[in-house]
Amino acid sequence: MRAVIAAAVALAVLLAGCGTEPHAAPAHRASPKPPPVAAKVRQAPIKTTAPSIVHYRGEVVILMYHGLSPVAHGDYITPKAFAAEIATLQAQGFNFVTLPQVAAFLSGGSLPPNAVALTFDDGLESVYTYAYPVLSADKVPFATFLIVNRIGRFPGDLSWAQVKAMEQSGLLTVGSHTLASHGTVPTGPGKNGPALTSRIYNPVTGQVETTSQYTARVSVDLLHARQILEAETHQPILWFAYPFGSYNQPVEHILSQEGYRYAVLAEWGWGVTTSALPLELPRINTGTPKTTPGNIASTLEYVASLTSRDPTVVPPPSYVPTW
Repeated sequence: MRAVIAAAVALAVLLAGCGTEPHAAPAHRASPKPPPVAAKVRQAPIKTTAPSIVHYRGEVVILMYHGLSPVAHGDYITPKAFAAEIATLQAQGFNFVTLPQVAAFLSGGSLPPNAVALTFDDGLESVYTYAYPVLSADKVPFATFLIVNRIGRFPGDLSWAQVKAMEQSGLLTVGSHTLASHGTVPTGPGKNGPALTSRIYNPVTGQVETTSQYTARVSVDLLHARQILEAETHQPILWFAYPFGSYNQPVEHILSQEGYRYAVLAEWGWGVTTSALPLELPRINTGTPKTTPGNIASTLEYVASLTSRDPTVVPPPSYVPTW
């Protein structure tokens, strides 16, 4: 078992961003509905307003951010822009909801109109430094998906103390972004793919992982990530974010086997309705300089309107990029 764990850690290289390009959706697939989970989780009082304008009902738009930086670049926006985006959404009647509320909605519950869920990928320290003061002051709930083996180990990443400080506020939901599989592995001569969804190629033997080897490696990673997060935060870890937005049916099966109930994609451009598959929940990437305080509200409204026209639209059955 130690050898398998060591392999899972060693094979995750090239930590990088999660965004992907949207792909066309196939016909709707049956959506299994998980039963509600009874769990005691700290939760601060969440403000819900009765907006003067109802942009949409019966769905939630999940936003994806990564980091904040004084200079905007890539998947980083400035703290000033982030604070202005939050203020804009609040002023225009959007209601921030928690991921547990989204889970309850998928199991038959209700959400306030104009529902928005805020998520951060990768566990970057700038979430604590720049985003958390804004969110804490306005009592805005949020989630962060953590690469577990990076916590407290590298400059620019969150420490456990920072994670716990945010979690104690009752505003934070913690999710997994793998133990050590947010990276790439060789998949063939001159080819690489996401560690979580790719079979590893051995250039010496010319062979790739067998099904049992791949399943064991991914299972160990996902299980230990969940166990460590639950031990540190005392939250049930039910949520997962796919590195690079890469997913397939084998990974979804392993996620279910290892105790996860919900998983989010990256930049698919749809809202979440009760037709959504719990392990393929779409998000939109608002954590780039192309999203501004001036257009964020109209972006959410547009995405929600597209989803309302066809609530049965779901993402493709798999997405596995190669480099």
